[in-house]
Amino acid sequence: MGRDGTPTRKKILEESKKLVLNYGFSGTSIDQILDKTGITKGAFFYHFRTKNALAKALIENYAKEDMNHLEWALQETEYLEEIPLNRLLQFLQHFIDMMTGIKEPPSCLYASYTYESNQFDEETLNIISGSILKWRNTFIELIEDIMVDNKSKKDVDMQSLADQFTVIFEGAFVLSKALNDPEIVPKQLQHFKNYLELLFEPKG
Repeated sequence: MGRDGTPTRKKILEESKKLVLNYGFSGTSIDQILDKTGITKGAFFYHFRTKNALAKALIENYAKEDMNHLEWALQETEYLEEIPLNRLLQFLQHFIDMMTGIKEPPSCLYASYTYESNQFDEETLNIISGSILKWRNTFIELIEDIMVDNKSKKDVDMQSLADQFTVIFEGAFVLSKALNDPEIVPKQLQHFKNYLELLFEPKG
């Protein structure tokens, strides 16, 4: 019976992710990965035939974790389904709570890949756009539910408003990293939550 290579593969992915977030994909060499993992070049290529294969596996894992966060927040707020505005506000509060008290500025693999999009094939980049569109469509659905019994105090482009969550998250990551201040992320999300709370009012 052959050895289970899962722990080695997992270790490669974990250490590679840290390196890519710190140095970018093009700035991360296979030799750096070997040094961090302590494995041989042969072991690396057993799990990933090319560096591009590693890139795809990394973003697939990251997207899966991202979708798990989305599904978790939806499940945790399902009990508020009959009060859609409260559900969306609580949905945001989950992420505010998640990001509050973190010790280091967070990073995002989507952003890292997007900055170096010429390094990746279309299939890999489609994983990122697919995830972002899933967030957009989820927010549109949540906002549409709100609009059944509420109206917005200002004219709103539904898609742009839905995208604002991702825009704030990604922008806050950049600012947090640049200023070495992890508390920027939850504070920016709180502003978005406040905005939504002020934007909608019951239909009269």
